[in-house]
Amino acid sequence: MILKKKYKTIKSDVFLKRIKSTIIGEGMLHEGNIYLMDYAIENMPNDGIVFEIGSYAGLSTNVMLHLLNKYNKKHLFIGCDAWVYEGINDYKGIIENHIDGKVDVSRIDYVAYIKNAFINATNLLHPNAKPYTCHLTSDTFFKKWKNNNKFTDVFNRTFSIDQGISFSYIDGNHSYEQTKKDFENVDSKLKLNGFILIDDSAKHLNFGSSDFIKEIKKNTRYKIIDNNPNYLIQKIK
Repeated sequence: MILKKKYKTIKSDVFLKRIKSTIIGEGMLHEGNIYLMDYAIENMPNDGIVFEIGSYAGLSTNVMLHLLNKYNKKHLFIGCDAWVYEGINDYKGIIENHIDGKVDVSRIDYVAYIKNAFINATNLLHPNAKPYTCHLTSDTFFKKWKNNNKFTDVFNRTFSIDQGISFSYIDGNHSYEQTKKDFENVDSKLKLNGFILIDDSAKHLNFGSSDFIKEIKKNTRYKIIDNNPNYLIQKIK
């Protein structure tokens, strides 16, 4: 009999148990990630922002907002998502206008549904601590940030950023190229002793985000805090 590896999880939290059946995306957020998020948020620098790349329907967002409240952290939560549908055959160059297996549901309608689900979930669960999440690719977001441009979030609020990043969750395009670019962009704004959690970076996975960890292991400015099974790293230089 093959025994499955057990990953570290946080102590029982009834809200986190309930949230899985409340927000679209159960199964997309590994239990081990929640443990690593909890660690990073508890131990991140006292100032700066929490930054998320890839929000989908708001599961990871609302988990982290809950953890910020748990540790009485006042850090602003800022994020971005392109809300682009990725079909299972896109990598083959077969791009269809509908979602996989459902020809009467367009990609445009599907991603609008997911984006609205994000807005609705956050309005319901964290109405007084809503994130400043923008409908932008991560590349566009950092370009605007570099140019000191103002942002408008999905809740129609305008804001600017005058702090570095204390903790970032990278969960966007999992290709090697985009993971590397997202890391470099976050690194340029990450505070000393700040954390980065890279989703789908576990060594057993067949993703570019997993391959990128080989570079992190050679980067002397970072140390690996844990792989559970995805990697949480900390900036030490």
